Amino acid sequence: MWGLLRRRYVGPPVVLLAVMAAAVTFALVPTHYVSRAFMVLATPAGGGTLSLDPSKPGGLTNPLLNFNDGLKTTTGILIQAMNTPQELADLGAGPHSATSVVINDGSTSPDLLSSSQNGPFVYVEGESTTPEAASAVVKKAQDKLREELVARQKALNAPPITYLSMVDVISPTAPVTKMTVKLQLTGVALLLVLLLGLGGAYARDRMRESRKLRAPDTVAELTRSPGELDPPTVRIARAKDKAVLTVRGTLTDGPDAPHETV
Repeated sequence: MWGLLRRRYVGPPVVLLAVMAAAVTFALVPTHYVSRAFMVLATPAGGGTLSLDPSKPGGLTNPLLNFNDGLKTTTGILIQAMNTPQELADLGAGPHSATSVVINDGSTSPDLLSSSQNGPFVYVEGESTTPEAASAVVKKAQDKLREELVARQKALNAPPITYLSMVDVISPTAPVTKMTVKLQLTGVALLLVLLLGLGGAYARDRMRESRKLRAPDTVAELTRSPGELDPPTVRIARAKDKAVLTVRGTLTDGPDAPHETV
């Protein structure tokens, strides 16, 4: 294969074609942009319980000191609710859309993996072919998460003063370019054209060698006498026919006529 690359009528054209294919692929594949946000579920300062005696209100609590497994359960409910096909389509991230969104507890982000295991976190990542669309889908997902949280608490008749809230840990980031898919497809195009070009050249050489092995030696055929070109059985048959014709001629011409001896 490397020997084919060194041939000037194979290597340079194939490499040039592969580079051109990679350049076209790089130009045609759109650049993707990514925006992220990280939120945490927090309790109100008054806690999650409403006192039935107005004269004896409950004490105030720092929300940052009031995390428990119940909050993680709530975030799990919200994450599952937001990942239905209908909700994703409402966000503009349907199966046939250029925009996609990831909503989970942060386990898909290497930077947040350790944090996501210890608290009621919600991670949102939006990706699209334009920076504006990537930012828009993240903000839309955040608004939808907050609406879903309020709606579920209302449906359970929870006292409004005890409502949980979504607080930004990391506000939506400015969109950054994501070149992974673009570079992968460019590399695939480069390798594919190289393999196809070299494979075609190799197959052509093999076919040419095969034809040479099957073809007769033209020079040798031309230098041989006509009789030598025929197989032995054909030469014997021709000799017999010639002998028969000679005998017949002798019988016809008489005993004094000259004849050939075979």
